Amino acid sequence: MLSIVVLACYLACAAWLASSVYRADENAARGRRIAGLGLGAIAVALHASLLWRTVFAKPELAFTVAETASLIGWPTGVIALVLTWARPRFAGISSILMAIAGVVAATTVEGNAGYALEQQSWEIAAHIVLSTLAYALLTIAVALAVALALLDRRLRSRRPLGMLTILPSMEALESATFQALGAGFAVLTLALFSGFIFVRDLFAQHLIHKTVLSCLAWVVFAVLLFGRWRFGWRGRVARNWTLSGFALLGLAYFGSKIVLESILGRHWG
Repeated sequence: MLSIVVLACYLACAAWLASSVYRADENAARGRRIAGLGLGAIAVALHASLLWRTVFAKPELAFTVAETASLIGWPTGVIALVLTWARPRFAGISSILMAIAGVVAATTVEGNAGYALEQQSWEIAAHIVLSTLAYALLTIAVALAVALALLDRRLRSRRPLGMLTILPSMEALESATFQALGAGFAVLTLALFSGFIFVRDLFAQHLIHKTVLSCLAWVVFAVLLFGRWRFGWRGRVARNWTLSGFALLGLAYFGSKIVLESILGRHWG
């Protein structure tokens, strides 16, 4: 039941934030944006409570695929709120991120049983936190890159923007995309480093496929950021590299976990 309430709050927040972009009157837009931020704050607070009850209140840490997605959705929602507060013109893209956070929160069901991690310590907890934050930041980068591609295509076709008027300018989107990529890459680096240091046996714990795919994703993002710095990569090239890296990262966790647990009947840890 709580997951449905969380979804409703997220969607209401998304609606208010999106509507604020359409208001020509700045005072009206500010009022709608503040209402959206208030609803978003309630949504992330309830989402945190939901995660506590379904994941962290258990005697042992055990993550299902849905709980992992929900765990990534929570910082995504928090960052979207901060982005809207700091840059009101990004309220439109934040509304999309809040809707995504709401959808993954709705998949969190109390009472689901997941495989418990055998190795549990503050080091593993730190690795999980870093990995979750990296996924959230890179999810935001992908959302921004997709929005940038849609806006670019619409402008090149010389058609009316329509719903895309909720988006900021292409320059602002591109700058924000690489800022999110840079932050996500830095946190992903820390997450991978902590995994190599703290995880005892990658082969025994069935983590080698996850590790290899995560490292490949790291290489893709590293090449992209270097290309941006050295050669000024942008547009379609940057978008394709961003999507490729994110796809590898998704396979690293969700793909590997689904294959292990649903098909092979094994689990990490």
